[in-house]
Amino acid sequence: MHLFVTSLFTSFIVTVGLKGLHLFNFIKWHPVSFLKKLEWFEWTAFERWVILFLMLAIVAFLLLVVTQLLVMVPPFLLSLILGIVMASLLEWKILNLPIELSSIKKFSIPFFIVILIAMRLIVETARYRTKTLFR
Repeated sequence: MHLFVTSLFTSFIVTVGLKGLHLFNFIKWHPVSFLKKLEWFEWTAFERWVILFLMLAIVAFLLLVVTQLLVMVPPFLLSLILGIVMASLLEWKILNLPIELSSIKKFSIPFFIVILIAMRLIVETARYRTKTLFR
């Protein structure tokens, strides 16, 4: 139950963060534009954000389960590496950037910060849960 609540809270933080980044034009892409490709359904704006929230909750839950198994890695280092890798891969995939060093200049720093905060929350919660379960 604890993991489920943590994953819901993390997905809420990331969803609100993405909405704020899009609202204030810190990111050049729309966070829920991937649902426009699915032409089977007519989505309202609220439904798109709810689906994004649920998808983020599932990903956060899976990350919580996986990071509980990585006990030997320091939590700060693990959250930093996972956050940078995930944010970089997402930006490269979303913006269709070529794989070269000049593409790094097009990354959104506030997006990286939102992902790093979420990863820090996930890894620290998983570490706390691992320490309390296996005393």
